[in-house]
Order: sequence, then structure tokens, then C-alpha cells
Amino acid sequence: MKRILLVMAICMAAATGVSAKGGLTVAKRAGNQDTIVVKMANGAKMILQLKNMKQLEAFQNYSLDSLMRELNNYVKQVDKMEGATEKDGNPKQMTVTFNTKEGDTDEAEEVNVTIQETDAKGKVTKEHHQIKVGRNIKIDVEIEEDGDTTKVNIGDQDGDSDDDNHIEIYKATRFNFDIDLGLNTFIDKENASFVPDLKPMGSRYVSLNSHMISQIGGQKSPFYLVSGVEFAFNNYMFDKNVIIQDNDDVTEFTKVADINYEKSKLATSSINIPLMPMLKFKRANGKDGFHIGAGGFAGYRLGSHSKVKYEQEGNSTKDKDHGSFNLSDFQYGATGVIGYNNFSLFVKYNMNDLFKEERGPQVNVISFGFRLLN
Repeated sequence: MKRILLVMAICMAAATGVSAKGGLTVAKRAGNQDTIVVKMANGAKMILQLKNMKQLEAFQNYSLDSLMRELNNYVKQVDKMEGATEKDGNPKQMTVTFNTKEGDTDEAEEVNVTIQETDAKGKVTKEHHQIKVGRNIKIDVEIEEDGDTTKVNIGDQDGDSDDDNHIEIYKATRFNFDIDLGLNTFIDKENASFVPDLKPMGSRYVSLNSHMISQIGGQKSPFYLVSGVEFAFNNYMFDKNVIIQDNDDVTEFTKVADINYEKSKLATSSINIPLMPMLKFKRANGKDGFHIGAGGFAGYRLGSHSKVKYEQEGNSTKDKDHGSFNLSDFQYGATGVIGYNNFSLFVKYNMNDLFKEERGPQVNVISFGFRLLN
């Protein structure tokens, strides 16, 4: 019921600031006053206060939607005034101050919400201020008078961990950690060399990413630039009993008939630096919505090894070879991401050949999957 009454009071307060054709404006009604008082049904009072007559006259142009949105944030403050009056019969007061800036409609209003408690003599004994500067900084201040002692608390009040009681500062550049999980596949360039099929679930791609995300064009811009450092791990699990070998400085894939391999794979690790423009859009509630980006990357191979697992004379045997297998050291390619909120899909295409020229099959790699955001 209190919420309904508050919304009605908000509408009344906003309506007084709109000039009606043939009627008086709020400035003419108020005369020399710069305050509008709305008495609530529960005995509390909401005071709409402007600094001077000039602001009072300018208030008739204030956006009703903006007023409703701002004041609705303080409904719970009115809820705390349950009981209408203190034991001594003095009601609490809620004061809202709008510092409108003439000629700058894009600038956010500064809102100062004050809840006062008074004693039997009308002296203010306790005040709770919530100060909002622009759209990004909110500060709670509580002042309590006890005889000759004044106590001031700044920050979170009453142990409340509500999001409205913390300071949030806008930063154009932020760092975040995310993980790419996906699969690898080969793209054969149709040469004479044999290129094996890969086992899908065994050919995994994992990348640990420390991304720097910079917003370009100001706080409201949807344009971002993503860079940073990525540590990538590629597994290529060969199908149909195929192994990889380095024969006289030439890498070849060989299909073996006399041994049944349980596992045969090539694993590589690399460090990559991406550079990707991205568009990120906000939802109506201000949280992250749809995002899409495409760019490139460059990197360097850190290590590689092959591994085979098979059974011999009743025993399980594993062989590893930490050779380079004539793999390309430098790599580069294109990358893209698309998603909503914290869920993203990625794709990465290595434009360089997996092996050095004329020292292995001409094959490229595509990695794809989903990104876990921190």
C-alpha cells in the first residue's frame, strides 16, 4: 500500500512541475517558496526541495520518466518509516534535492536523500543522507547527535550489503580473466600428403586469457577494444591408428597396422596477443547484453610433444616425443566472438600453416567453442 501511495505522490510532485495550458505553473503556485511537501498516508512526509526559484521554474521541464525512475530507488527508505511517527509523535522526513543543470539535458542529476529524526523539542537527532554524484558514485552518510557528541558514519549503513550502498567509479579500461574451451579441426589444402581425421572429443582447445578491455568514445559508447595475453593449448587426437613421425626433417602421418594404439596425439602450447574491436550493448536495466567482435591475433609456439598409448605383452605402454615436428614457430590468424551477457561463443582460425613450408603437410587449424567469463 505504501508503495502505491508513494507512486501517487511522485506523480503528484512531478505533475506540479508541468505547466498546464490555461493554468498556473508550479512557480506561480509556489510564490516565493522553493519547497513542495507531500504528506504520506502513514504520517511520513516527502519534501521535494530545489535550491532557488530559478530551479523551481526550470523544474517544470523535468522529465517525468526520469523523476519516477530516480524516486523509485528510494521507496525502501519510505518503507523504513513504518509506524508513521516516533514515540514522541514526531514524524520522520524524507528530503529529495534535485540539482538540475540548465541547458545540459544529458547531464545526470545530483540527488540528495535525507531522512531526519527529531526529538520532542523538534531538534534533529539523527540524519541519514544518500548522495548520488552523476550516475556512478553513491555515498551513504549517517549523522547522529547524542548530547554534546556528534557521530558520523560514511559508507555501508547497518551492515546492509545492498548494491546502492557502495561507491562505483567508472573506468574506461578494465582487466578480466576468462577461459576458452573448445575443439580443434584440420583444414587440408588438398596436397599430396596424407592428413588424418581427428577424434572430435579428444582434439581439445584450451586457452587461459588475461584480457584488457578498453571502452572507446566515452561511458555510453558501445565500442570496445580487446587486447591482452592468451596462453593456448591445442590437442590433436588422431583417428584410425595414425601416428606422427619426423623422418629426415620432414613430418609425416603414418597409419600403423601391426599395433593397436589406444591413443595417438600431438599437443602444442603457444602464447598469443589478440587485437579485437568489439561492440557491447547494454540492456534496459544497465547490465551487459548482446556483444559481437572480430579481429586478429599473433603468437609464438612455446612447446610441443607427441604421445602414443598402446598395450604390449599385457602391459600398457606410453611413449612421448618432445620434438618440434617441424611445426611453425610463429602463428597468426583471425578470431571472433559473439554472445549475450556472460555467455560467449568463439572461433579462431590459424592462417599460418601448422607445419613449416615443405617440411610437413599443408594444413591449417580452426578452433571453436565457448568462453567462460570471470
